[in-house]
Amino acid sequence: MSGDFNLYEVEPKATSLVPTATQVAAGIPIPPVRLLQVMSAEDWEQFTEEWLSFHKAKGTYQAIKRFSGPGDLGLDVVTFTDNEGFAKPWDSYQCKHYDHALTPSDVYGEIGKIIYHSFQRTPPFNQACRVPRCHVFVAPFGVGITLGRLLKDPDRLKEEVRAKWQSHCVPAIGTAINAPLKGELLAYFQAFDFSIFGDRTAVELVEEHAQTVFHAPRFGGGLPPRGEPEAPPAEPTEAESLYLRKLLDAYGDHLRKPITVREDLVPHPELEVHYKRQRVLFYSAEQLRNFARDRTPPRTFDSLQDDVYNGVIDICESSHADALERLRKAVTVAGQLNVTGNALVGVTKVADKQGICHQLANDDRLTWMKEP
Repeated sequence: MSGDFNLYEVEPKATSLVPTATQVAAGIPIPPVRLLQVMSAEDWEQFTEEWLSFHKAKGTYQAIKRFSGPGDLGLDVVTFTDNEGFAKPWDSYQCKHYDHALTPSDVYGEIGKIIYHSFQRTPPFNQACRVPRCHVFVAPFGVGITLGRLLKDPDRLKEEVRAKWQSHCVPAIGTAINAPLKGELLAYFQAFDFSIFGDRTAVELVEEHAQTVFHAPRFGGGLPPRGEPEAPPAEPTEAESLYLRKLLDAYGDHLRKPITVREDLVPHPELEVHYKRQRVLFYSAEQLRNFARDRTPPRTFDSLQDDVYNGVIDICESSHADALERLRKAVTVAGQLNVTGNALVGVTKVADKQGICHQLANDDRLTWMKEP
């Protein structure tokens, strides 16, 4: 062959690796930031609402609403800091589902709508809080360099919008609108605070969305690490009363004598240890419940409880030597249950499944003493 060029063998790197089961099932993970760019317009608006739920959970907002008034006023999603709505400070988020980073031309018209309709006091711009505290553009590809610089320089942005008012803003406000920038409108425009206009990067959106219950179901990647459960308090709380009452009854059934308070277990050290261990299991399950509340959609943990219930109910309804034996067998089987169908499987420990038995007893779904 000619010596004018060189050829060398190509071997894909993947052929030298042993793939994991997850890799074979799901392929190479795609970063959430990239997935934003292939969302449909409907999914993008839904994602934006999910992201805003992070700020609602923090207490920044009391309510998140999709604007559904007549006409396009430049409002997509509005967020209220108070239950009085537009009467108190509020923010606006504009969902721009474009296939490119936003340019100044993409937003001139939207800025024009906010200014014009607030000048005209078009509802809801006629409320006590006339304009939003901030009007944020959110887009899958974010904003481009030019627009990004303008949004960081309100005075220059004002100059640019004024220059584009007739060509870009007025047509976007409405086809029958005659709104020359002069007189009272010009005075309002000049006094308008252009610093309310801003943007959020895709990375910022994903980082905050990751702290909501919607992130793992939408993007996958598993749940974040879970902390260790706290040790039970020395004195049981009121919230523990029912399952502990049932536990003491089970001890009494086993000993064939009434056990009404935990001090009655002092002559029986093995049961004292068992009692303490059951409280540890209960608190482990409670910590998982709280984790699920903050990281997974509603009813995810309820579904796990149902799995445990269905796995042990036949044992609870069967005959046993005494109530303590029934409890022990149920707790043992619960720890062995396969709960791979639940989203919490990756963070669920044996102690959690066993502790759920006591949660179910606390909810009066399970009992250890057989009805006479």
